[in-house]
Formats: sequence, structure tokens, C-alpha cells
Amino acid sequence: MENFGKKWVGIPALLVIINDTMAYVFGKTMGRHPILSVISPNKTWEGFIGAAFSTLLASYYMLESQKDALVFGSVVSLIGPFGGFLASLIKRAYMEKDFGSVFRGHGGFVDRLDCQLILAPLVFLYLTLQYGK
Repeated sequence: MENFGKKWVGIPALLVIINDTMAYVFGKTMGRHPILSVISPNKTWEGFIGAAFSTLLASYYMLESQKDALVFGSVVSLIGPFGGFLASLIKRAYMEKDFGSVFRGHGGFVDRLDCQLILAPLVFLYLTLQYGK
């Protein structure tokens, strides 16, 4: 059984950061088609697709197993952003733009972890099914 240590916390967290960053880059440079403009008006399909491609590519460089890379890259790209949508719904309910100002231009600490809230249980489930005994 593989050790579920720092690697399995750090890599998914880093992939979420890559996904968030690349969604912003692709969205700002090419974004024309909003995904859910009522919830989060700045998130676009172009950002979503560009981030997915970038995250999958990064996962192949970070993980030795191609299967792990495909699973983690796909889950982060397809499921992780819904943590952002959930956080946006909560912020809109309280008429707030960000959860704080710890990271200038990125909102608060919770804004950087919203995708992690959904991703963490999925990482645990995958690792348990794949490597657990």
C-alpha cells in the first residue's frame, strides 16, 4: 500500500492552484462565453477548457502513474471548479465579493481553498479504492 502522505495532499492542492490560475489567464485573454453568469459572471467556457488542458498537462509531469495523472487532472478540472461556484453562491447570499483579503487580488484564504472542499473527499476515495487494502 502506497503511503498517503504529503504527495497526496500537495499535488492535488497544487493542481487546484494551477487550474484556478490558468482558468483566470485563459478566461481573461480569450473568455467570451460565461458558464454560469448569474452565480459567477467572470467564469467562462474558454477559461474552463484552457484550465482543464493545462491541469491535465501538469498532472502528467507531477505524477508517475499515467492513470493517477488522468484521474487527478480530470477530477480537478471537471469537479473542482464547482467548489468555486458553491463559494460564489455563499458570497452572493451575504453580498460579499471575497471571503477576506489575505491574498491580494485573490480574496481570502477560503477563496483559495473552495475547490479543495470538494476535491479532498474525492482524493481520499480514489486513493482508498486504488491503493488501500
